[in-house]
Amino acid sequence: MKLFSTLLLFLCFLFVAPLSAQSEPDINELIARSKITTFKSIHEVFTPKELTMLREYYNVAEVTNSAPERGGNTWVYSTEDQSGAFGTFDLADPSTFNMITTSPAPAFEGAGAISDAGDIAYSIDSDNNFYSIDIQTGAYNFIGKVTPPNGETFTGLEMDPTDNNKLYAISSDGANSSLSTIDPLTQLVTFIGLTTLVVAISLAITTNGDLYTMDIDDDKLYKINKLTAAILLIGYIGFDANFGQGMARDALTGNIFMAAFNNTVFDSELRLVNLVNAVTVLIGVIILGTLAQFGWMGIPDASLGVDDNSISHVVLFPNPTGDLLNLRAGVPIESVSIYNILGQQLLDKNIGALYSQLDISNLSSGQYLIKTTVNGQTEIHKIVKQ
Repeated sequence: MKLFSTLLLFLCFLFVAPLSAQSEPDINELIARSKITTFKSIHEVFTPKELTMLREYYNVAEVTNSAPERGGNTWVYSTEDQSGAFGTFDLADPSTFNMITTSPAPAFEGAGAISDAGDIAYSIDSDNNFYSIDIQTGAYNFIGKVTPPNGETFTGLEMDPTDNNKLYAISSDGANSSLSTIDPLTQLVTFIGLTTLVVAISLAITTNGDLYTMDIDDDKLYKINKLTAAILLIGYIGFDANFGQGMARDALTGNIFMAAFNNTVFDSELRLVNLVNAVTVLIGVIILGTLAQFGWMGIPDASLGVDDNSISHVVLFPNPTGDLLNLRAGVPIESVSIYNILGQQLLDKNIGALYSQLDISNLSSGQYLIKTTVNGQTEIHKIVKQ
């Protein structure tokens, strides 16, 4: 297991390291420590000086997001751990964080969830403080203490849209992980069962009520039986995940996204999840140029409470893209056309929906123009097919 092997490497390093080097942080020791699987905040594991050293080593400041679309209609709500700020970033381009307020939680908010309508939101920190949140104003209301089973720590929350927003919770002690439900009115935690996972870090529930989690010990996605906590392996997520991170369903499209912490580049990333094979697609770095961490995320329906001028804008993602291109707007997309750089039309399709996914696997690598029509208005977008 990842946890066992990296711990051995870390212990071996400590054994052979010269005593004279122990007074100052050593980058090799920091890298070894970063490989030890944990659900904690990076700020619980490293000092500010050590985080600066890691950031300089990975040189994440040079990473740039590729998504050209800005000002999309779908906002991801979350709490950023380093600043303690509750706010939003754009689902199509997560490079900028918009602070709404400062979270009052005294510890790392490693679990949270928002209802489809955005009228219900909860978060739990690592000290078991349970809050409800008004996502529009950022007002936190302390509900009480909730106690996870088996001495664990809550690492993920999600509401079931098929069961009156029933609140499910995943928790872990670094060796075992449990599934429970939480009653927000009574703060009663009902234990469902052990999952046999090591460090289950987040939860997501589909529009059909199917429950998924990610184990950062083996970097794999699993489906969970909501009644028994039995698991079904979906597959490898494609990157080295570590530390607290979140996952949620986009209420508008039903797609699952991760606010991931990619240990290979030591930074937070927004990723789109394929529930069939567990492959994740990078959308972009969250808060470009800043080392950030998000222990949870929520994506309420973007078409609720949005003015008519903004909802007609179409967002395309990811960009650059592979074989599949996603389109989204706050009102139905009437049609979409694809042209090559010579102006030749390659595809013309009627959509009639808020969201659509185009199969462009037949297109060669290169640049293309996408024409979308919404409310009789046309927009032109440029994409790169990899």
